[in-house]
Amino acid sequence: MLELKLGWQSLRNNKQLYLPFTLATSLLIGVFYIFQAIINNDSLAKIPTASAINSIMQVALVFISLIIVVFMFYINNIVAKQRNKELGLYSMLGMTKANLFFLVLGVDVCLFGFSLVLGLLIGLSFIKFVLLAFVKLLDLKLVHLTVFSGQALLLTVAFFLAIFMALLLVDLAKLSQVRPVELWNATKKGERLPKNSWFTKLLGLAGVATLIGGYYLSVITKPNASVITTFFLAIILVVIGTYALFTSASIFFLNLLKQNKNYYYKRNHFITVSGMLYRMKQNGVGLASICLLCTASIVALVATSSLMAGKDNQIKQSAPLDVSITSKKITPATCKKTQELAAKYKVTLINKKSQRISHLALANIKAGKLKISQDANTANYEVLTLPLADYNRVEGTNYHLKNNELLVYATDKKVKLKQLQIKGKNYRVRMLSEYKYRLGDVATLTGLYLIAPDAKRAQSLLNIPLNETYSFDLKGTDQAKKNYSQAASQQLRGRNSENLVTTKVEVSEIMNQFYGGMLFVGLMLSVTMLLTTGMIIYYKQVSEGYADRARFKTMQQVGLSLAETKQAINSQVLMVFMFPIVVAAIHLCFALPALASVLKLFSMYDLKLLLIVAVTMLAILIIIYLLIYSLTTKVYRRIVNAD
Repeated sequence: MLELKLGWQSLRNNKQLYLPFTLATSLLIGVFYIFQAIINNDSLAKIPTASAINSIMQVALVFISLIIVVFMFYINNIVAKQRNKELGLYSMLGMTKANLFFLVLGVDVCLFGFSLVLGLLIGLSFIKFVLLAFVKLLDLKLVHLTVFSGQALLLTVAFFLAIFMALLLVDLAKLSQVRPVELWNATKKGERLPKNSWFTKLLGLAGVATLIGGYYLSVITKPNASVITTFFLAIILVVIGTYALFTSASIFFLNLLKQNKNYYYKRNHFITVSGMLYRMKQNGVGLASICLLCTASIVALVATSSLMAGKDNQIKQSAPLDVSITSKKITPATCKKTQELAAKYKVTLINKKSQRISHLALANIKAGKLKISQDANTANYEVLTLPLADYNRVEGTNYHLKNNELLVYATDKKVKLKQLQIKGKNYRVRMLSEYKYRLGDVATLTGLYLIAPDAKRAQSLLNIPLNETYSFDLKGTDQAKKNYSQAASQQLRGRNSENLVTTKVEVSEIMNQFYGGMLFVGLMLSVTMLLTTGMIIYYKQVSEGYADRARFKTMQQVGLSLAETKQAINSQVLMVFMFPIVVAAIHLCFALPALASVLKLFSMYDLKLLLIVAVTMLAILIIIYLLIYSLTTKVYRRIVNAD
């Protein structure tokens, strides 16, 4: 058929438009298949953190799906706009709308077919390497994940088939509503000059106010149960503020530059400002999208990398010794069983520690008064008590306390207390800098350990009974220690689970899996967002290149040299595409306080580590961004014939 022949010719003649679209879509199809293959892998059900990892993966998949849908509609709109001139020519040469429908259908089917086949090949080819990385990050020793998943394949095909059907319907609907001459002139039609109206100014001010509101919420966020909700509200405000800022404040700024005659009526400035001003409405949305994608990718990487980097410290906090047993009463039978298992698995029990400690209680401290709280949303401390003799014994110290004195250890080093009132009684506080063998540290909030002169006072402080603990390290081979820990976890709990047994092996396994899964998701999300960012920048350069080609040719005919053309292009492109990365860096700076509060929920207290990770990841993002900018600028110059 003539339509199919012309469609194939169109694909060949417009490689600059269709090839990047096909490659980007194929990569997204591959990423989508890999996520589906992992989520639908039955082997994952065998690991302890399977449900948590699966939930994280599903949330990430929903986010990736939204990115894919928005990206494909955005890019398809640009591609369709560029091919309208070709369709208009065919229409004026005698082709009917029905012929054009079949031509567009043929092009879209070819694009879908190529993209789907290539994407599935990419997914099936790289799934093994990705699964190896997944297994390595989660430290899965005995789990063998299936490479091929028929269910994942069907879900991937169905999802992208639905997207391509929607794109095809949109293309055909637009085609049915326009006349041939409109198609021919569509690519020549630029954006209308945006007016510096009161509405634009009002929208700009609203954007700035919303952005400041999001920043404020991020800075004041506290590490309590409502931190996630507050953080998401801050994200929503920043998203709204960013779009308003880029679409309105940018127009206002460009109009200010235009009004400055000393600046505007210079050759390079005139070309840059006038060119940007006519298309700023389109540019504003695109640049805001680029900025937010960069911000989201860097925040995801910083959060997950910080968790992974702080994992060893958290393992040490959660399990200071290899095995810990907590019970109302540690019986001789329990101690005897620990020795029997040691003989059986050929390990030696060393560094034995025993102490009494209470369950944790939620509390608030205001104006030096400690009050027990039942509301996790308003509480800011998790408080535990223990006798001085037990602290001195496990830590090897020799502190002495009067009846009105307390030793206090806080997991947050910023906490400094001198006086503390509990149940109407005032205590003089002496802060401790170290509590190496602390137990019961649940780090949703700041942990506060109150050490009283004796067991009776330790129990009466919060009216919570004291539990007994027996902890020790293991000496032997790694395999022997692992075998002992697994046996102890099963056999020392007792028939009625009266003993709580915590082993460093189990804690390490769970944290390796959970944080490894988080890092894997963060990496995959970042790769997806950076891929879409690169493609958005590329197609913005392509669409603007075609729009600017005639303008630059005209200016070259009246005396603009090739060198001056290149200089004007570099100035314009640099001005446009540096805004998003600069604003993304500012977003990251204001996101760090909220991010630190969220990470405290996972016992990640090291602010220095968070800053190091943030600076490193931001530097990597800037390098990648500049590389994308450099490559796409060359494409722009080729289109306007400046190379």
